[in-house]
Amino acid sequence: MIPDTAAHARFQNFLKTYHWKKLVVLELGIGWRDQLIKAPMMRLVASEPNATYVTLNLGEIYITDNIKEKSFGLDGRLDELLPALREVCEA
Repeated sequence: MIPDTAAHARFQNFLKTYHWKKLVVLELGIGWRDQLIKAPMMRLVASEPNATYVTLNLGEIYITDNIKEKSFGLDGRLDELLPALREVCEA
């Protein structure tokens, strides 16, 4: 839910532009209790066949069953995980 109409229009345009394309949803530091943020992102990944969900959080990885096969959960501190991910991506 995006209350700002201009932001909502930009988001809808984004969804239209990248529908069916490769998409990575990167979630940083969001625990399972914050469904207001997690649920829409997981629904987006579930609805897009070429989307991948990546969540990074310390001690709390939550991924719904319907997207587990196209998801990655990394448990740890962001200040340690992000540089490691960058290093892997640059290799």
